[in-house]
Amino acid sequence: MTKRALNLFLIVMLAMFSFSTSVANAHDIKPPFTEIGYQTDGDYYYTFYVDLSKDGPNAIAYIQVQRNTTGEILKLDNFSGKVMLLNPVQFSIKDKATVAFFDGNKLISKDLKGALQGSVKP
Repeated sequence: MTKRALNLFLIVMLAMFSFSTSVANAHDIKPPFTEIGYQTDGDYYYTFYVDLSKDGPNAIAYIQVQRNTTGEILKLDNFSGKVMLLNPVQFSIKDKATVAFFDGNKLISKDLKGALQGSVKP
């Protein structure tokens, strides 16, 4: 291998290493919201996320919906609602939260109420 080929090889390797490091760091960034609990019914498991940097009641930042039987994460269409802190680690839905999601090609809408199970997970 000539000196020029060796230098080119080293430059390519350095560039690849730098790119892989920057990609890995981008995935390490956490979203600005916190998992605060879940609810489940006979068919679905709903995980709730909020931005705890603001005073409550907190608007729901995201609801992840999974199928109970397979654990498959379903595509979210929309959601709305707020939660309130019941005690230092448990939240409850204020009035109701509405979530719409796709199970296969079927659009399903659910109204969720009451306390969330589980607790805050930073």
